[in-house]
Amino acid sequence: MSEAKTYPSDPVELPLLMDVVEPKPVEGCPGCLELANVRDRARAGGDMTTVTDCNVFMRRHPEGHA
Repeated sequence: MSEAKTYPSDPVELPLLMDVVEPKPVEGCPGCLELANVRDRARAGGDMTTVTDCNVFMRRHPEGHA
């Protein structure tokens, strides 16, 4: 008798997108500048979740610039 299969298929391996260029703050925008500052502090503290969040917020900035 064969052993029961506990998963439907091989696991999916997602790529790490570490080489993607981070968004740069738009000159003169205080919101972008604050997100960039928070991102820098988070990176210095090893908080890569916050770094990623800041990148997403900067890309989806409410002012519409990217």
